[in-house]
Amino acid sequence: MAQGFANMFTSKVLLDMTTRPRMNNYTFATVFRPRAIGFLLRSSSSFVQRPRWKRYNLTAEGAGCKTVTLTDDGYSIESDTPKSTGGSGTAPQPVQLLLAALVGCEQATAKFVAMKMRVPPIRRIQFELHAERDEWGSLAGPIDQHPLQPSRLQRIWGTAHVYSDANASQIRAISEAVKKRCPVASMVIESGCELDVRWVKADE
Repeated sequence: MAQGFANMFTSKVLLDMTTRPRMNNYTFATVFRPRAIGFLLRSSSSFVQRPRWKRYNLTAEGAGCKTVTLTDDGYSIESDTPKSTGGSGTAPQPVQLLLAALVGCEQATAKFVAMKMRVPPIRRIQFELHAERDEWGSLAGPIDQHPLQPSRLQRIWGTAHVYSDANASQIRAISEAVKKRCPVASMVIESGCELDVRWVKADE
């Protein structure tokens, strides 16, 4: 595609040359210098962006309501449920780990976004997060039929207190970019969950 675009451009200029006899050799060399052709090829190739896959691998083993997960880079993660729901209450609940993954991903993405936007760096972010789901999505019977309510989280809300020399407008721009660039936030939003975390400039 890129080469075809360059060929089309070349043909047009050659046609212009035949209809404009005043164009001299210096003009021809200027139009077709390699740097210009290279720019055309790079610009046209940007229309087709090949995937750049990042893959994650882990193993896990569970008994009762508790699981132990091992990541391929050597970390161990445990999850459990409270005793009131049949677990042993020895580790965070899976949904709590999901929320922790959300804020962890947003923190890392915010650092990257601020750097790319060339705004003052973020020193730290203090998150206050809340979430809710309708438990009937998991509990309602008959268990072999589709529940009337979704079992997923339906709403996540809270506040992110951003400690930075960036101004309020820049922090808002960072928060909007984070929603689009953070893999976990993007997945949460695409699931249909309302994500309403307000990013504000914190007072030192």
